[in-house]
Amino acid sequence: MKTNTEADVRTDTGIKIMALFFVAIIFLAVTTDPIKTGTKEGDRAPPLEGLAFNGSSWYAFDMDDYLTVNWTAGDADGQWLLVEFMDTDCPFCVRSAGEMGQDADYFMKRMGDWQGPVVNFIASATELDIPGHDSSQDEIEAFRNKNGEEVCAGSSCASRDGESHHFVYIDDLDQDNMKEWKVPGTPAYFLIQPDGIVAWSSTENSDEKVREAIFRLTLNNQEA
Repeated sequence: MKTNTEADVRTDTGIKIMALFFVAIIFLAVTTDPIKTGTKEGDRAPPLEGLAFNGSSWYAFDMDDYLTVNWTAGDADGQWLLVEFMDTDCPFCVRSAGEMGQDADYFMKRMGDWQGPVVNFIASATELDIPGHDSSQDEIEAFRNKNGEEVCAGSSCASRDGESHHFVYIDDLDQDNMKEWKVPGTPAYFLIQPDGIVAWSSTENSDEKVREAIFRLTLNNQEA
Protein backbone atom coordinates (compact mmCIF):
# COMPACT_ATOMS: atom_id res chain seq x y z
CA MET A 1 0.00 0.00 0.00
CA LYS A 2 2.89 2.32 0.85
CA THR A 3 4.55 1.53 -2.45
CA ASN A 4 1.42 2.42 -4.39
CA THR A 5 1.14 5.73 -2.56
CA GLU A 6 4.74 6.58 -3.36
CA ALA A 7 4.13 5.68 -6.99
CA ASP A 8 1.04 7.90 -7.07
CA VAL A 9 3.04 10.78 -5.59
CA ARG A 10 5.77 10.34 -8.16
CA THR A 11 3.19 10.22 -10.95
CA ASP A 12 1.46 13.38 -9.71
CA THR A 13 4.79 15.14 -9.39
CA GLY A 14 5.76 14.13 -12.91
CA ILE A 15 2.47 15.39 -14.31
CA LYS A 16 2.91 18.74 -12.53
CA ILE A 17 6.46 19.11 -13.83
CA MET A 18 5.35 18.36 -17.38
CA ALA A 19 2.48 20.84 -17.05
CA LEU A 20 4.84 23.56 -15.85
CA PHE A 21 7.21 22.72 -18.69
CA PHE A 22 4.51 23.18 -21.32
CA VAL A 23 3.27 26.38 -19.66
CA ALA A 24 6.83 27.74 -19.81
CA ILE A 25 7.08 26.88 -23.52
CA ILE A 26 3.77 28.60 -24.27
CA PHE A 27 4.83 31.66 -22.25
CA LEU A 28 8.09 31.97 -24.16
CA ALA A 29 6.31 31.54 -27.48
CA VAL A 30 3.87 34.33 -26.64
CA THR A 31 6.31 36.78 -25.07
CA THR A 32 9.43 36.30 -27.20
CA ASP A 33 9.69 38.97 -29.90
CA PRO A 34 10.23 37.20 -33.25
CA ILE A 35 11.29 40.43 -35.02
CA LYS A 36 15.05 40.77 -35.27
CA THR A 37 16.83 43.98 -34.42
CA GLY A 38 18.42 45.71 -37.41
CA THR A 39 18.10 48.60 -39.83
CA LYS A 40 16.50 46.94 -42.82
CA GLU A 41 12.82 47.54 -43.50
CA GLY A 42 10.76 45.32 -41.22
CA ASP A 43 13.48 45.08 -38.55
CA ARG A 44 13.12 46.46 -35.05
CA ALA A 45 15.27 49.59 -34.91
CA PRO A 46 18.36 49.43 -32.68
CA PRO A 47 18.62 51.67 -29.60
CA LEU A 48 19.25 55.36 -30.21
CA GLU A 49 20.62 57.14 -27.17
CA GLY A 50 22.92 59.93 -26.04
CA LEU A 51 23.02 63.53 -24.98
CA ALA A 52 20.73 65.61 -27.15
CA PHE A 53 20.46 69.35 -27.80
CA ASN A 54 16.95 70.82 -28.03
CA GLY A 55 17.92 74.37 -28.92
CA SER A 56 18.66 75.61 -25.44
CA SER A 57 20.13 72.76 -23.38
CA TRP A 58 21.51 69.21 -23.49
CA TYR A 59 19.63 66.31 -21.93
CA ALA A 60 19.66 62.51 -21.84
CA PHE A 61 17.85 61.20 -24.93
CA ASP A 62 16.38 57.73 -25.41
CA MET A 63 14.37 56.90 -28.54
CA ASP A 64 12.28 54.43 -26.54
CA ASP A 65 10.56 57.41 -24.90
CA TYR A 66 8.97 58.20 -28.28
CA LEU A 67 7.71 54.69 -29.04
CA THR A 68 4.25 53.16 -28.59
CA VAL A 69 4.89 49.43 -28.21
CA ASN A 70 1.26 48.34 -28.71
CA TRP A 71 0.73 50.52 -31.80
CA THR A 72 -1.06 48.86 -34.73
CA ALA A 73 -1.40 49.92 -38.35
CA GLY A 74 -4.30 52.31 -38.77
CA ASP A 75 -3.86 53.93 -35.36
CA ALA A 76 -3.64 57.63 -36.20
CA ASP A 77 -2.55 58.59 -32.68
CA GLY A 78 0.88 56.98 -32.93
CA GLN A 79 3.80 59.30 -33.68
CA TRP A 80 6.39 58.27 -36.26
CA LEU A 81 10.11 59.09 -36.23
CA LEU A 82 12.43 60.28 -38.97
CA VAL A 83 16.02 59.66 -37.91
CA GLU A 84 18.77 61.45 -39.83
CA PHE A 85 22.41 60.43 -39.44
CA MET A 86 24.52 63.45 -40.35
CA ASP A 87 27.87 65.15 -39.88
CA THR A 88 28.11 68.93 -39.46
CA ASP A 89 31.14 68.86 -41.81
CA CYS A 90 29.34 66.81 -44.47
CA PRO A 91 28.80 69.11 -47.50
CA PHE A 92 25.60 67.37 -48.58
CA CYS A 93 24.22 67.55 -45.03
CA VAL A 94 24.86 71.29 -45.06
CA ARG A 95 23.21 71.73 -48.47
CA SER A 96 20.15 69.66 -47.50
CA ALA A 97 19.66 71.37 -44.11
CA GLY A 98 17.08 73.77 -45.53
CA GLU A 99 14.93 71.01 -46.99
CA MET A 100 15.22 68.98 -43.78
CA GLY A 101 14.07 71.95 -41.73
CA GLN A 102 11.06 72.54 -43.97
CA ASP A 103 10.08 68.87 -43.91
CA ALA A 104 10.46 68.73 -40.12
CA ASP A 105 8.30 71.81 -39.54
CA TYR A 106 5.62 70.42 -41.84
CA PHE A 107 5.44 66.83 -40.59
CA MET A 108 5.89 67.82 -36.94
CA LYS A 109 2.89 70.10 -37.54
CA ARG A 110 4.67 73.30 -36.71
CA MET A 111 3.45 74.82 -39.96
CA GLY A 112 1.32 73.85 -42.96
CA ASP A 113 -1.77 71.67 -43.12
CA TRP A 114 -0.37 68.15 -42.78
CA GLN A 115 -3.30 65.82 -42.05
CA GLY A 116 -1.30 62.70 -41.31
CA PRO A 117 0.27 61.54 -38.05
CA VAL A 118 3.00 63.53 -36.33
CA VAL A 119 6.47 62.59 -37.54
CA ASN A 120 9.15 63.61 -35.05
CA PHE A 121 12.50 64.41 -36.66
CA ILE A 122 15.73 63.45 -34.87
CA ALA A 123 19.28 64.13 -36.02
CA SER A 124 22.19 61.98 -34.83
CA ALA A 125 25.29 64.10 -35.41
CA THR A 126 28.45 62.05 -35.85
CA GLU A 127 32.05 62.78 -36.83
CA LEU A 128 33.21 60.80 -39.83
CA ASP A 129 36.76 59.47 -40.03
CA ILE A 130 37.61 61.86 -42.86
CA PRO A 131 40.30 64.58 -42.88
CA GLY A 132 38.73 67.96 -42.15
CA HIS A 133 35.82 66.49 -40.21
CA ASP A 134 36.40 67.85 -36.73
CA SER A 135 33.11 68.48 -34.97
CA SER A 136 32.10 69.29 -31.40
CA GLN A 137 29.02 69.96 -29.31
CA ASP A 138 29.49 73.68 -30.01
CA GLU A 139 29.43 72.94 -33.72
CA ILE A 140 26.32 70.79 -33.36
CA GLU A 141 24.60 73.65 -31.53
CA ALA A 142 25.68 76.15 -34.19
CA PHE A 143 24.49 73.88 -37.02
CA ARG A 144 21.10 73.28 -35.44
CA ASN A 145 20.47 76.89 -34.44
CA LYS A 146 22.22 78.38 -37.49
CA ASN A 147 24.28 80.81 -35.44
CA GLY A 148 27.63 81.27 -33.75
CA GLU A 149 31.14 81.36 -35.15
CA GLU A 150 31.70 77.63 -35.70
CA VAL A 151 32.69 76.32 -39.11
CA CYS A 152 30.63 73.63 -40.88
CA ALA A 153 32.08 72.03 -44.03
CA GLY A 154 34.43 74.96 -44.60
CA SER A 155 31.90 77.75 -44.11
CA SER A 156 30.18 79.44 -41.20
CA CYS A 157 27.48 77.24 -39.69
CA ALA A 158 25.35 80.38 -39.50
CA SER A 159 25.36 80.59 -43.30
CA ARG A 160 24.12 77.05 -43.98
CA ASP A 161 20.99 76.63 -46.07
CA GLY A 162 17.57 77.11 -44.48
CA GLU A 163 16.46 78.36 -41.09
CA SER A 164 17.25 77.16 -37.57
CA HIS A 165 15.93 73.67 -36.87
CA HIS A 166 13.26 72.78 -34.34
CA PHE A 167 14.17 69.14 -33.72
CA VAL A 168 16.70 67.51 -31.40
CA TYR A 169 20.32 66.79 -32.28
CA ILE A 170 22.05 63.85 -30.58
CA ASP A 171 25.78 63.97 -29.86
CA ASP A 172 27.12 60.90 -31.65
CA LEU A 173 30.65 62.19 -32.14
CA ASP A 174 32.00 58.84 -30.90
CA GLN A 175 29.98 57.07 -33.64
CA ASP A 176 28.27 54.71 -31.16
CA ASN A 177 24.83 55.14 -32.71
CA MET A 178 26.21 55.16 -36.23
CA LYS A 179 27.98 51.83 -35.65
CA GLU A 180 24.95 50.32 -33.88
CA TRP A 181 22.80 51.24 -36.91
CA LYS A 182 25.56 50.15 -39.35
CA VAL A 183 25.35 53.46 -41.22
CA PRO A 184 28.00 53.52 -44.00
CA GLY A 185 28.02 57.30 -44.48
CA THR A 186 26.08 60.54 -44.16
CA PRO A 187 23.45 61.59 -44.67
CA ALA A 188 21.32 58.51 -44.05
CA TYR A 189 17.63 58.51 -43.20
CA PHE A 190 15.31 56.02 -41.47
CA LEU A 191 11.54 56.27 -41.09
CA ILE A 192 10.47 54.46 -37.93
CA GLN A 193 6.92 53.34 -37.13
CA PRO A 194 5.45 54.27 -33.73
CA ASP A 195 6.17 50.71 -32.53
CA GLY A 196 9.87 50.95 -33.38
CA ILE A 197 9.83 49.00 -36.64
CA VAL A 198 11.89 50.35 -39.56
CA ALA A 199 9.40 51.27 -42.28
CA TRP A 200 11.83 52.82 -44.74
CA SER A 201 15.50 53.64 -45.17
CA SER A 202 17.30 55.82 -47.68
CA THR A 203 19.89 53.09 -48.27
CA GLU A 204 17.17 50.77 -49.59
CA ASN A 205 15.29 53.50 -51.46
CA SER A 206 17.91 55.79 -52.97
CA ASP A 207 15.47 57.15 -55.58
CA GLU A 208 12.80 58.21 -53.06
CA LYS A 209 13.02 61.39 -51.00
CA VAL A 210 12.22 61.54 -47.29
CA ARG A 211 9.10 63.60 -47.92
CA GLU A 212 7.82 61.14 -50.53
CA ALA A 213 8.37 58.18 -48.21
CA ILE A 214 6.51 59.85 -45.35
CA PHE A 215 3.53 60.65 -47.56
CA ARG A 216 3.41 57.13 -48.99
CA LEU A 217 3.86 55.12 -45.80
CA THR A 218 2.15 57.12 -43.06
CA LEU A 219 -1.00 57.83 -45.05
CA ASN A 220 -1.23 54.22 -46.23
CA ASN A 221 -1.04 53.07 -42.59
CA GLN A 222 -3.84 55.43 -41.61
CA GLU A 223 -6.06 53.79 -44.22
CA ALA A 224 -5.14 50.25 -43.12
